[in-house]
Amino acid sequence: MTGVLEEEMSIRINQSLVPEFIIQRQAESLMENVAKGMPGKPKEVVRLAAYDLAKERIIDQTLMAQESKKRKYEIDPEEVKKGMRKWIRENGGKKIFAKKTHPLIKNQNDLREEIISQIQFNRLLEDESSCPMITEDEARSYYESRPDQFRSEETVTASHLLKKASSEEEFDEAEKKVEIIRKKILKGEDFKTLVRVESDDSVQDGNLGTFGRGKMVPAFEKAAFQLEVGELSQPVRTPFGWHLILLKDRTEGQLIPFEEMKNKIQNYLTERKKDKVFEEFLDGLRNDAEIVEIDEK
Repeated sequence: MTGVLEEEMSIRINQSLVPEFIIQRQAESLMENVAKGMPGKPKEVVRLAAYDLAKERIIDQTLMAQESKKRKYEIDPEEVKKGMRKWIRENGGKKIFAKKTHPLIKNQNDLREEIISQIQFNRLLEDESSCPMITEDEARSYYESRPDQFRSEETVTASHLLKKASSEEEFDEAEKKVEIIRKKILKGEDFKTLVRVESDDSVQDGNLGTFGRGKMVPAFEKAAFQLEVGELSQPVRTPFGWHLILLKDRTEGQLIPFEEMKNKIQNYLTERKKDKVFEEFLDGLRNDAEIVEIDEK
């Protein structure tokens, strides 16, 4: 990530000095996700955003690590051993660990300190995000104010007849054939029989089963959800060819009873509340901290 900043700056966070290369490495790991949230932005703008985000995360992580060490939590040695084994397993196994390829963790002592820090960090997170469970009344208020979020999915059951095509010439020919077949169906010929004889997708007599929105290609989905039960569609073009769709059934979305959603809503809102409580605690750490950028040149 050379060229992100004109000057290389380390950060001193209270008594801890974070070298600039650590910030750069963190920024590199964030680049892909940051880019997804900034479509169309120039690469250098994305790099700067990733660098700023990395810096903020490192400041928060360092402050939390410092605070967790002050708490002098009692650490179970067995918990540490279990954490070390898990870390080694998730990072390539014993052979990879023995090669000392990790930039910060080179030996068992480094790893032990890292796992102890993680345990302390998690204890701090648990302590400082503690808050009362959201009440049933609060959950009900949330449920009643957002009815659209608690509706079951609208679904349709349909069959289709398909004439495949790949070139424009084939699409033109397939459209003509589908038009002729459609007229036959409207005159009383059996849809299922014609699927067996004419369709390029006659598996299960063209039955597609039941599906919700987002499961089919857009043109097919739009046509299917606009039909009434028992109605035959106009010819529908998709990347696969030309279709005729017969709608067999429709299930409208229904409001899910509060009792079925109560626990999920309470858990969701409680987690949101915990996040807010912890963010306020973290704001206090930031306000009390001495954070200084240091020019490495």
